[in-house]
Amino acid sequence: MTRRLLAALALLLAATLALAACSSPPDLEGRTFVAASSTGHELVEGSRLVLVFSDGTVGAQPGCNSMSAPATWDDGVLRLTGQIASTRMACSDDLMAQDDWFAGVLGAEPTLELDGDTLTLSTADVSVVLVESA
Repeated sequence: MTRRLLAALALLLAATLALAACSSPPDLEGRTFVAASSTGHELVEGSRLVLVFSDGTVGAQPGCNSMSAPATWDDGVLRLTGQIASTRMACSDDLMAQDDWFAGVLGAEPTLELDGDTLTLSTADVSVVLVESA
C-alpha cells in the first residue's frame, strides 16, 4: 500500500511539474525578434518588422518609425503599461499604415508563444511569427 501511495504521489508530482513547464511564460527579456510572416495582415513587401524586449519596455520598428512603451509580458500576454512613444518620420503611406497597424496590435494585449527562437504574437484578428535575431 505504501509503495502504491508513493508511486501515485510521484506521478502526481511529475504531472504537476510538466503542467507548470507548459504554462510558464516566455523569457523574452533582452531578446530581439524579426517578423518572418503574418496571418490576417499582409506586411509591406521589403519591410522589416523588429520587436525588442528590454528592461520592462517593448520596442518596435514596424517598417518606418521606431516606437516603444513600458510593458509587462510575464504571463504570456503583452500588456502595455503606458503610452506608446514613436518617432514620426515621413515614409511611404504603406509603411506609415503598417506602423499604425502594429501599434494597434501591441495595444491589443496579444498573446505571446515562444517555441525555441520563434515567437508568435497573436490577437483575435492577426498572428505574427517572428524569429530571434542574433
